[in-house]
Amino acid sequence: MSRKYIILFIFLLLCAQFFFGCSKKSAPDGRILARAGNHYITVSDFRARVDRMPSYYQSVVDKNKRRYLDEMIAERLFYEEALREGINKDKEVLEIIEEAKKKIIIAKFIKTQVDDKASVSEEDMKKFYELHKEDFRSPEMWRASHILVSSEAEAKSILEELSKGAKFEDLARQKSMDATASRGGDIGYFKTGQLIPDFEKACLKLNVGEISDVIHTQFGYHIVKLTDKKSGGLETYESARQAIELELKKASRRALFDQLVDRLKKKYGVEIQEEVLKSLESQTSAEDASGKQL
Repeated sequence: MSRKYIILFIFLLLCAQFFFGCSKKSAPDGRILARAGNHYITVSDFRARVDRMPSYYQSVVDKNKRRYLDEMIAERLFYEEALREGINKDKEVLEIIEEAKKKIIIAKFIKTQVDDKASVSEEDMKKFYELHKEDFRSPEMWRASHILVSSEAEAKSILEELSKGAKFEDLARQKSMDATASRGGDIGYFKTGQLIPDFEKACLKLNVGEISDVIHTQFGYHIVKLTDKKSGGLETYESARQAIELELKKASRRALFDQLVDRLKKKYGVEIQEEVLKSLESQTSAEDASGKQL
């Protein structure tokens, strides 16, 4: 494993433990859950580790606590043996730890200066909705199923079976020759312009529950059943609110981040040696060109 991947692994591992969400405060529980060498893992230790995880991983651990406990034990044993072998004093390890420490401190700083300060008012969200209403307009949608066969004679034979009461989905599973057969012919929802013209034109003429005549396309002979239709319309502010809040918070974070960078540049002073940078960029371009020629 290369140095950069070791650094990235440590950074992501520690960030996952400390910065994804807020840790819940559980009641102290000093009962010993396990012993690994001379180290004891208590119920409180276990809960604290789980509480610092993202909610998705918490649900995974909840389903298999023993496996996660085994991982905690293995981690402790690895750590004890690594210390015994003096790996904690290895020069490369110390450099990686220092780099990871720096990234964790930066991540915490950005969280307090950017993430925790990013906010959106109800008024701003409503204003955004009014200005971008067309973005929240959903198109008219149709849903259809089909049976695809290779000859017109076979398609007409299937139409006859359907007229006698055979179930469309059963015949699609038995006789359709494309991948939708396993789904009873269901092709899902679509809007105008997404399907081949002749097929789509036939769908749009049907009422929900109706079955078409035989349709010939470049793929073969189809029999189509319209299974659903959704009218287009404007999404209400209430249903769009969550998406608007996420979008505006994202924009707020970007603005706060840029402001923070600008403020720190002015505070500490930044100078870029353009000639040296150009030389470095030219060197990189030359190396890339050389690699392509090989």
